Amino acid sequence: MKRSDDKLVLRGILGTTACVIALPFALMLPFPPWEVWKVMLFGVSVHFIYQFAQAAAYTKGDMSVVYPIMRGFAPALAAFFAFVFLKESLSHVEILGLIIVVTALVGFGWPQKIKIKDTRAALSLALFCGLLTAIYTVIDAYGVRLAPHKFAFIAWFFVVEGIGIAVIVSVLKRDRLKARVAADFKGGVMAGGLGLVSYTTALYAFSIAPIAGLAALRETSVIFGAILATLWLKESFGIRRGILAIILALGLILMHTA
Repeated sequence: MKRSDDKLVLRGILGTTACVIALPFALMLPFPPWEVWKVMLFGVSVHFIYQFAQAAAYTKGDMSVVYPIMRGFAPALAAFFAFVFLKESLSHVEILGLIIVVTALVGFGWPQKIKIKDTRAALSLALFCGLLTAIYTVIDAYGVRLAPHKFAFIAWFFVVEGIGIAVIVSVLKRDRLKARVAADFKGGVMAGGLGLVSYTTALYAFSIAPIAGLAALRETSVIFGAILATLWLKESFGIRRGILAIILALGLILMHTA
């Protein structure tokens, strides 16, 4: 997505790919009841906003800066929302671990100097994406727990989201859609398939365990993202991030051994 010249078109390819893969499973599984659909549609609407904000953030800043910050704030906010709305709570040791994790994740991506206008805009968008991630995490977790059949919820989620983002992108980018789809098709299909597997496993995990610890564990992807950004996008890593990666691991150990 970072390397794409038109990030919204790539989001459309990702969503369409996930939709095509999920649709046969959705049609074979029990149809979710209306109370589950209401939660799903609410969550999908938040995902739409997140996808546009994420595309804007990647346009403004480096992936190694934007991604850790947008994912770093999400676990703490998700834990708070889960406490308020789903009545989940953490022990004192788990709270300490969560604070360490969030601090390390945000520090991992926070630039040493914030002087350039685009950098400030990227940080603002990244923080907004973190808020949206926390919101959709709790909504989606509630929906998959509410559903009589977990995988029916997951399959229909990808179908609805994929159709929605494909339609939106087709309308907004109709003048250059064909050329951009051709340029990003291969990478977009691969990323769309990986995204479906990734979020399917996350949703299933949220259905059987508390949100805060899983959300924090899930966001360790920022470490892998930064390493890949260094290897493929030639962005810097540095000693500071190596130290923060160790601190992050210690925070996760506290959360999952409490």
